[in-house]
Amino acid sequence: MYAREFPVLTTTHSEYLFIYTTTYMCLYINSTIFEKDLDNHLKNRCNARPRELPKCHSLNVNCTLPLSQEELEFQKNIFSHQNLHVQPWLARVRLDELDKEDLESVISKVSSAFDANVKSIPMEKLTHPSAEKKRQYISNTKHLDQLSSLIAHMEKNGMLTDKTACFAEFGAGKGDLSAFVKRALNEEDGEATYLLIDRKSVRNKADQALLGHLENKSRVQRQMIDIKDLDLSKVDCVADNDKKIVAMSKHLCGCATDMTLKCLMNYVQNEKSKGHSEPTRGIIIALCCHQICRYEMYPNQEYLKSINISKVEFERMCKMTSWATCKNSKNKGSNEDVEGDDDNKHAISDDDDNSDETANHFSGRDSKEREAIGFKCKRVIDTGRVKYLEQFGFDVKLVYYVDLATSLENCALIAVPRKH
Repeated sequence: MYAREFPVLTTTHSEYLFIYTTTYMCLYINSTIFEKDLDNHLKNRCNARPRELPKCHSLNVNCTLPLSQEELEFQKNIFSHQNLHVQPWLARVRLDELDKEDLESVISKVSSAFDANVKSIPMEKLTHPSAEKKRQYISNTKHLDQLSSLIAHMEKNGMLTDKTACFAEFGAGKGDLSAFVKRALNEEDGEATYLLIDRKSVRNKADQALLGHLENKSRVQRQMIDIKDLDLSKVDCVADNDKKIVAMSKHLCGCATDMTLKCLMNYVQNEKSKGHSEPTRGIIIALCCHQICRYEMYPNQEYLKSINISKVEFERMCKMTSWATCKNSKNKGSNEDVEGDDDNKHAISDDDDNSDETANHFSGRDSKEREAIGFKCKRVIDTGRVKYLEQFGFDVKLVYYVDLATSLENCALIAVPRKH
């Protein structure tokens, strides 16, 4: 925190005088605060201020393996994700610096794992009437296409049959997906509970709309926490009732998906130990940003062993997933409206790794070949997630819920409790 001098115009006996007053730069955001307001701002007003840890916080509870000391130190800056700091352990993975033999080894293992484990994935682009009502009012429909299809898949898989469920949106942002779910449920008496989970504060939230306009309001809780630290069983709107959970997300980047699955299965195990045989109604997650997956956070280590992928090879495979999408991101016009388009929002761009679209690329492959390899890498990673949930009694599938013209990140994971 440091002081700066700013002139403030005041009036004394009809004469304007410049009087200098001390202001301070906020510790948490790039904003200056007058000295008289500083204490109140830091304690009560700043949305980025540190808060007392909630009772649902359990440090790194949803990480599969212990984190390195480097990563633990990085975490201490709780605003690093807001400032878009590149995680150093991801930046160090350089495919263009690998020996050809090492690169070919990873590609070969990915191809073998894909052929042996990845099932055919159907294209199921659906629409839901409650979402389609908005189509005539918007010009860019990519965001709507995705939401409409996700809602329709939720209905198709029985996730909207219980209006009293707790709909938990992970990586919620503004809460758009929850808002569309509320319309699809057509609540009559505020029956549903909405839990919005995100690690940062956002503007223009849908929270008030989720409460509804009826006399009896829906219950809405926004929990600001990193998913890696979330004990779902201790969240207020989950702990004080027996509502079943419907977990959902439209954009859950890389390791956030893995930690969400771990979080949910920790919750399932905890509830089953209490005699609750089916604590969830379903899970639907639109998968994306595999390039920022983390070995220590990937939930199915046994699967990686079975396909003979080491930690180093996993990191390289994750980096290689960007081959599937980064060509598209470079071809986008600078003025194109890409709201709702999740392709490469978090690509720590592989510019050096993928800059040459010709056969002169360091891998010796042209862009089409690399794109195919990138998609194989994504689906190999996703298949491990499928197998992980199956271990806990879920029927799980991958579907392409929108076409590639809508989003290159067009694959969704859908899981429902297995019927006995």
